[in-house]
Amino acid sequence: MNNEIIQLFIKYLNNQCSKTELEKVLTLIEEGSYKDEWEFVLTEDAAALVKSARQSEMSFDEITGLHNRIQDTIVEEPQRAIVLPVRNTYWRKIAAAAVILITLSVGSFYYLSPQSLSGTLANDIAPGGNKAILTLANGEKIVLTDAKNGDLAAQSGVVVTKLTDGKIVYTVKDQAATTKANSIETPKGGQYQVVLPDGTKVLLNAASVLTFPTSFTTVKERRVQLKGEAYFEVAKVMMKDKELKSKEHRMPFIVVTNKEEIKVLGTHFNVNSYVDEPVSRTTLVEGSVMVDAFGASQMLTPGNQAVAGNGTLTVAEANMEEVLAWKNGSFMFESEDIASVMRKISRWYDVDVVYEGAIPKDRFGGTVSRFSNVSKVLSKLELTNKVHFRIEGRRIIVTK
Repeated sequence: MNNEIIQLFIKYLNNQCSKTELEKVLTLIEEGSYKDEWEFVLTEDAAALVKSARQSEMSFDEITGLHNRIQDTIVEEPQRAIVLPVRNTYWRKIAAAAVILITLSVGSFYYLSPQSLSGTLANDIAPGGNKAILTLANGEKIVLTDAKNGDLAAQSGVVVTKLTDGKIVYTVKDQAATTKANSIETPKGGQYQVVLPDGTKVLLNAASVLTFPTSFTTVKERRVQLKGEAYFEVAKVMMKDKELKSKEHRMPFIVVTNKEEIKVLGTHFNVNSYVDEPVSRTTLVEGSVMVDAFGASQMLTPGNQAVAGNGTLTVAEANMEEVLAWKNGSFMFESEDIASVMRKISRWYDVDVVYEGAIPKDRFGGTVSRFSNVSKVLSKLELTNKVHFRIEGRRIIVTK
């Protein structure tokens, strides 16, 4: 997708476009250009409703009625209004859905009210971004956020390079390179992508650490350690084994977390294994993986998720959209309690969360962009009238 167009659409929805930019946006929408980018921006807030509308077989007239009622509620707030050409079914459905938050706890839709943001959310906090610290085998630390593009370091036959798109790439120059460990750590409010020496791509979510060898050329398996959450695209690497009479076979790739060990041959999968989460979740996108935990083993097929926690290992079908939402720039809450929601917000916005009084027992659902300031996320949750927030410095206070 075109990131420049995405940012333009975001400015449009935030009423920040210049006259020239506004004319460009309206022309793109009128022509139906960049539909993927337009849908991506809008359905950050709307995907859950669109899905729900299809499941309940809402008619076009019902969806249009929703849109009209929503437009009536926001007409008093011109600074937040969304003005869309609605000449066809596609745009009407998206326009209606884009300004609705679903609360699964009561099975109802909550609509935008004409109330403006509460003054308690006036102290806003910007979203996270590409931030990480690389620790080399000799203990040297490199702040990747500030590092210039180009070669960052050379160590034992391996060159570490920062590309123009921000990712870190390891290139083995000497096949006798050692396997000393490096680590890349994202702080709260950060994410980063690294390409390992074997070509495996790893995107780290906030507050995560990946530890890995600088070379896989002299080992029989590729073993890395993860704390936090990461999306892996594992490269297929062939090797010869003397015990197999020099026949080539795929070199296993193994991810070790605090709860399980994940064995891979070449595939795409997501691992969520934060220390402060009650369970660890491994979700397979393509290929196959074996998950070992608590003395049990489970082979996953695409679309399934292994859940390790409380001494057990289970497998169930995954909501892939929700699992990969963070990777695709979204928060997606699926019938989650407020504590789970706030842990995600805390990591991405680098804030502390404090609860005043009893913690709400309601469950929340919905989708919002991770590119938004924290006030937008919190205000959507407040629309349910089940929970409220105050922002004090880098603290978010949660009240009923």
